[in-house]
Amino acid sequence: MYLLLGELHDPVCSAVLLSLESRGHNVSIIGNPMCRPMRLAWQFDTLNSASRLSWEDGTHLSHEEIEGVLVRRPGCVPSDGWSSADLSYVQMETHAALLGWLWSLECPVVNRYPALLWYRRHTPLLFWQLWLERCGLRTLPALISNVEQEARAFGAVLGDQTVYAPLTAAARYRLGCDNDWNKLSILQTVGPVHLTLASMDLRSACVVGSRVVWDGNTPPDAEVLEPAFTHFSALVGLTFVEIFTSPAVDGTRVAAVNPYPCFEDFGQAAQYEIVAELVRLLTADSVPCK
Repeated sequence: MYLLLGELHDPVCSAVLLSLESRGHNVSIIGNPMCRPMRLAWQFDTLNSASRLSWEDGTHLSHEEIEGVLVRRPGCVPSDGWSSADLSYVQMETHAALLGWLWSLECPVVNRYPALLWYRRHTPLLFWQLWLERCGLRTLPALISNVEQEARAFGAVLGDQTVYAPLTAAARYRLGCDNDWNKLSILQTVGPVHLTLASMDLRSACVVGSRVVWDGNTPPDAEVLEPAFTHFSALVGLTFVEIFTSPAVDGTRVAAVNPYPCFEDFGQAAQYEIVAELVRLLTADSVPCK
């Protein structure tokens, strides 16, 4: 049986389920095998691991019977009956156990997330910069500084395309008039701020295994970008990742990386390609576990 870990109506899970079932495979979408109504029994030591998943109707599935797993956004522990402090603790422990269980499986797992991405889903572009540069990919220009003169000099180069981009949120604030810069200087008295170039005309690409699926027409520099994208996905240990690019005067720049691809943002033709490749990854006997 193939397991799809995500919400019941997640568009990726729904599409992959239909595709696998049309090929005669048994498939189940599970919110989180660690949470009710599911029950997971897992026994492991340094060398061995064995588990059994149970449904409410008494159906059982051993780890040996799991043919492949697609990981999307596993559900959270139900909040009823928990204090806020206890709920946070249980949630973290449950997610840790789920991550460990996913890494114990010998079948293909897409995506088998590293711990640092499992717990922090919002990752700023700077988080990925070293890996991107190792693959020959350039990111948008950026500056982190608490020095007002440095920030203004950086803004003078970028002009009215300069944005204040907090590293802990997805919000972006365009810096246009002097009043904006004066407010920013007040923030700099508290701590460093992150400035970057506003991303324009974003183009989205989805890396699925060794394939790169573009949303819309393939860009002219795809032959250069695609090998770099697949190299990047291999370095970070993700077989399913979304990369946003933005045109610049000196060529294409990476504007963002999303380790949890927004499938619904792609057109119908691209969605079909993504699902076909995900199914291939899950069903291929020689697929390495990533």
